[in-house]
Amino acid sequence: MNRGMALDVVRLMAHLGHRRFAVVGHDRGALVAFRTAMDHPDLVSHLVVMDSLPVIEHLERTDATFAQAWWHWWFLGQTDKPAERVICADPRAWYSTPEPDAMGASNHADLWAALQNPAVVHGMCEDYRTGLDIDRAHDEADRAARRQIGCPVLLLEAAGDDLDIHGDPAAIWAPWLARPLTHRVISSGHHQAEQAPGAVAEALLGFLTPS
Repeated sequence: MNRGMALDVVRLMAHLGHRRFAVVGHDRGALVAFRTAMDHPDLVSHLVVMDSLPVIEHLERTDATFAQAWWHWWFLGQTDKPAERVICADPRAWYSTPEPDAMGASNHADLWAALQNPAVVHGMCEDYRTGLDIDRAHDEADRAARRQIGCPVLLLEAAGDDLDIHGDPAAIWAPWLARPLTHRVISSGHHQAEQAPGAVAEALLGFLTPS
């Protein structure tokens, strides 16, 4: 799925007239950003990943601690007993989102409209299912072929999140990159852009603005 969404990114940017561009993603979106830079190195000038590691790095380090803390990966990824019916029966029991004043009332309303849409819930579950299957296989193939991201890469890590559940995330990213990683910690919880927009904007502008 990440490969298909990466191609959507490339096609959209071409439609908008951009031959070369930077790509930024958060969490699951960072997996798409990573795949865009890996599959289309001639098009991506800079990559920013926020609170994310290559999916294979999580799966190969899975232990009881990770399974307990990140249980939603396995819940949403089930196919024999799909999560959609359970989630759609009581959406507000399943989601933890920033408060309206943290992300803006209209943004908050849009988010909750999406979270209560069965088609959106199905798409979310399908994303996790492919993460345990085809997306992992794509990462395995890249690693076996010793492919690396060639463009500059910035990792934004939320101080209040648990991206370090497997150890130093910068060290885990290093073998995937042809250049040294720029690593910055943002003082926020998981929702960096909503909880610390100024710090995120400053980090992005500092990294993406030509010197």
